[in-house]
Amino acid sequence: MRIAAVIALAICISTSSFAQSKIIAGYIKDSHSEEPIPFASVQLKKSSIGKLSDSAGRFILRVSAEQLDDSLLVTYVGYENYAVALSVPKGDTLFLTISLERGSIKKEVVVKSKKTRGWYLWRRIVQKKPENDRYRFENFGYELYNKLEMDLNRINTDKFTNIRPLRPFGFIIDQTVDSTSEDKPFLPIFLTETISDYYYQKNPLRRREEIKGSRTSGLKNESVQKLLGGMDQNVNVYNNYIPVFDKRFVSPISDNGDAFYNYRLTDTQYIGGKRFFHLVFSPKHKGENTFDGDCWVHDTSFAIQKMNLRLSADANLNFVEKLSVIQEYSLINDSIWFLKKDKFVIDVSPIGKQKFGVTGRKTTTYERVMVNSGKVWESLLKNKQLEETVLLPGATDQTELYWLEQRHDTLSKNEKAIYAMVDTLQKMPLFKKYTNLITFLGTGYKPLGKLEYGPWFNAISSNVVEGLRLRLDLGTSTAFSKKWWLRGYVAYGFAD
Repeated sequence: MRIAAVIALAICISTSSFAQSKIIAGYIKDSHSEEPIPFASVQLKKSSIGKLSDSAGRFILRVSAEQLDDSLLVTYVGYENYAVALSVPKGDTLFLTISLERGSIKKEVVVKSKKTRGWYLWRRIVQKKPENDRYRFENFGYELYNKLEMDLNRINTDKFTNIRPLRPFGFIIDQTVDSTSEDKPFLPIFLTETISDYYYQKNPLRRREEIKGSRTSGLKNESVQKLLGGMDQNVNVYNNYIPVFDKRFVSPISDNGDAFYNYRLTDTQYIGGKRFFHLVFSPKHKGENTFDGDCWVHDTSFAIQKMNLRLSADANLNFVEKLSVIQEYSLINDSIWFLKKDKFVIDVSPIGKQKFGVTGRKTTTYERVMVNSGKVWESLLKNKQLEETVLLPGATDQTELYWLEQRHDTLSKNEKAIYAMVDTLQKMPLFKKYTNLITFLGTGYKPLGKLEYGPWFNAISSNVVEGLRLRLDLGTSTAFSKKWWLRGYVAYGFAD
């Protein structure tokens, strides 16, 4: 009887404890790019309870009801610490979506006569670049999915609806929530998607893109379309320089990157059974075209698994408030690390950081990858020119079912809403007028009949040699020719 009583008491205590336990679950992401932040530290301030988020930025903590009287602290190198007071959930689970803001990377003390572990890792990455850059192959091909969204952000709803020309859009503003913050409403300009087959050959250089599906909700503008398509995918982190709006930024894995960056090896983690190093980098000098950021590196091949680039605070890029470039690679054929995902997010503030701005998000994914394939060679034989982009019949008339089945990723709740909202806005006479202006500010280009002005963000700049520098860029549009594209500029520096 005593044994039975003890067992019954133990079961009761266990059941009671289990009933009182709560779950804190969440998702950690970058506030600007919305990319998940893997292996961030998550801890209760008053206790030692804590863990790291997984490779997808998710975490789960099991705590007692009493331990909810605490704050959750989230930390990650290169980001501001985040603390939030916990509350008692209605059920058993408290779910949190945590957006981390970028912060300064604390510089470690470096003894000049010695090289750091981060420096040695950088050197190994550089040595292995010829073996990991996808352009080493004679040819490759893949299915390409592009998604581009542009929004007008930082809208003061009260002021917005009180401005007479903008009052017709008030009902749209009330229904929208910024996709990077639950507190900031936005006005969608457009959302566009493209699915295509892309083929590349190194020698002789040939490229071909066959667009299978394309749809746009919002302003159909030729300058916007220039931001889409595989032919313009020119970000390659293995190159020594990365182009950003006609300026060249030094890649953190440039051959001479150690002249521009400090490197820190901060962590080692296993992802999918493979071991990766976490390398963090920051600019050595102010005012240079460099990035802040980090990358995950495969420990055997020294190939990049994921690269996160963020515009450094002192970078010289006119009117750009924030910029994020993300590249992810996946393993194909058990031995080749090939590009899987590109993401480019930019915040432009043409009239000041406290005023309204434009946010652009471009996401590109790569599937059905082929390398050194006869099929790629056969497809390129169709080319009449070295580079061709072909819009296949019916590409702009694909059904909703086609997009549901063929797009590489599902649309978010906000993206689905944008299609409906923009269709409503397009029926309003003022919308096209305003979106022409916003698109000009966001893309930099303005059609002028057979000519095209832009990008406008090159118009005014300054440097040590020339002082104040004015520049005028002009080019031809498709109204001039669909085969020939001419572009040039004139510039004048007041100090030289």
